[in-house]
Amino acid sequence: MLGCQLGRSTKRSVRMWVTGWACLVLLVLSLLNSRRGPDHSLWNTIEYRRYWRPATPLVMGRYPGKFLPFLVFPVLEERPTKSNLLLESFPEQQLLLSVTPSPLHHTPGAGSLTYTLSAPPPSTIRLSPAGAASWTPWEPQLRSVADYFRYLRTPQTHCRKLKRLGGAYLCKAGQGDENNMDNHKYVCMDPALEVVGAKVPQDCLTLSFGTQYDTTFDDAVSELPCEVHMFDVLNFNPQLARETDHVHFHVEGLAGQRHSVFYNNMNRTVKMSTLRDHVMKNNLFPRPIHVLKVDIENSEWEAFRDIAQNPLFDAVGQVALEVHATELVHGPTRKSPPVVPRQGWLHALQTRYDVLTMIEARGFRRVLYWDNIQDGSALYDENGTKYETAGELLYVNTNWYNASFKRQLATYGFKFRGLT
Repeated sequence: MLGCQLGRSTKRSVRMWVTGWACLVLLVLSLLNSRRGPDHSLWNTIEYRRYWRPATPLVMGRYPGKFLPFLVFPVLEERPTKSNLLLESFPEQQLLLSVTPSPLHHTPGAGSLTYTLSAPPPSTIRLSPAGAASWTPWEPQLRSVADYFRYLRTPQTHCRKLKRLGGAYLCKAGQGDENNMDNHKYVCMDPALEVVGAKVPQDCLTLSFGTQYDTTFDDAVSELPCEVHMFDVLNFNPQLARETDHVHFHVEGLAGQRHSVFYNNMNRTVKMSTLRDHVMKNNLFPRPIHVLKVDIENSEWEAFRDIAQNPLFDAVGQVALEVHATELVHGPTRKSPPVVPRQGWLHALQTRYDVLTMIEARGFRRVLYWDNIQDGSALYDENGTKYETAGELLYVNTNWYNASFKRQLATYGFKFRGLT
């Protein structure tokens, strides 16, 4: 009866009063709990504490799966006790971090806090061992569906410093790589490829085609530092480009020729251009392209048929490329019938194989490959063997390890930091 007699403004005031007291109680509990000292099991599991900002004394966050208030103790210093750039390549190792908390939010005399950051789960990615026998080309013709996927998974050269950049763990099982991670790329950090060591972002250039709302890779590359140009047919105006001077966003796509595409689902037309067109249009010539990242959902084959024949490809240091063969399994949607019938599978894979061998003919060698698992997109051959029809490749330009090759490019105006 009382509830019926209260006006709307009074009810709102009561709700705000109750909510305010509830938040205050939770805050007091958090303060009392913080006096017990740090929970080292918590430090071991919450990796984002590495990125705390001293100007943020209180953060509302989710842990684990519930919305709870917890205090963040800003750190004055964080120092790795052991430096190892290649945690991904050595999953059995662990990185120890020593943290000095701010005295304003830490019990005096408690000293520094040390916690262990475990390496990512073991990976099944095959890497070519250092000092392995020189690579020999495969036959020009595939004999089976299995040949194509075995070829993808066979590394052709070795990278001494391999680093994973970007990506996020997915909530849905059976997506991304074998550890349920997606949208990440591996980049080779060998000195000859000049990805690291730039004094200013303009000394390192990355072209990223196909962001699709996930800019974690581009963010990581921008902090190397590298100048990044993102391209996508979706005009989502990424925050990264708005807030970072050396990151740029272009609403255009990559293709084998210049044309426009109308997208029914967006009701808009988007311009498509070749790699050379994009470079010239954005005044990036003659700058070396240190990283070329391409994730354009099955359009990569047309694009690279053009790229592999263009002299500009010599100025690309490495290629992080997602490859697809999904139309062997389904059409534009996973519920639609396959575009390529079973009797056409080998021919369709042969056309892809031909493009990859064109890339190799320019001096690029494959460092690694891993499956990008997608529900409903697996292919089964005549023996019932399962293959994922999407995967990630990393190619490095072996010519960049040759100073004479770089000097030849320098005659056309390309500048390399490693040349004396």
